[in-house]
Amino acid sequence: MKALGRNKMFRFLLVLAWMSFMFYLSSQPYQKQSLKPLLREYISEPQFKKAAPAGSFQYGRSVVSVKRLGTYGYVEFFIRKTAHVVEYAILALLAGYWLGSFRSLNSRKRAGIMLAICVVFAVTDEWHQKFTSQRTSMPEDVILDTCGALLGTAMYYFFLKILQKSRKNALNYPKTS
Repeated sequence: MKALGRNKMFRFLLVLAWMSFMFYLSSQPYQKQSLKPLLREYISEPQFKKAAPAGSFQYGRSVVSVKRLGTYGYVEFFIRKTAHVVEYAILALLAGYWLGSFRSLNSRKRAGIMLAICVVFAVTDEWHQKFTSQRTSMPEDVILDTCGALLGTAMYYFFLKILQKSRKNALNYPKTS
């Protein structure tokens, strides 16, 4: 019984560690996280210009375009927004791993709690960014974070089904002596 309790605690600590890492990243000013110098170092602007579409679109209250952000800023925008999705997919997977240790939770409740953890954290993280220099707080980022959480939740259940199927097949597989 004690081992199960420690396992739950370990799983919960993984969730907290990931949240702490995400909080640390969102506490940094934009200039400390800018990817433009790294992008300039490894990829030439003509290579990016070939890949970057010429159009523009609205994200929040800003227009996103190569003309407005520059080639490297435009590419960085997509990398940073992809990071939102990936961070919250990982958070959902870790939350699912932790909640999986509670046998009393059915899959619907577990999924709801996974998503609730992610959305509440996304909202509080965006609120926290209001007070961080050179950072913005955007409802659109909460939507992206929620999409990441949904992706992570779907991945969790997809992998869970595969695991259950492989365990079932292993039990039904005839043993040879």
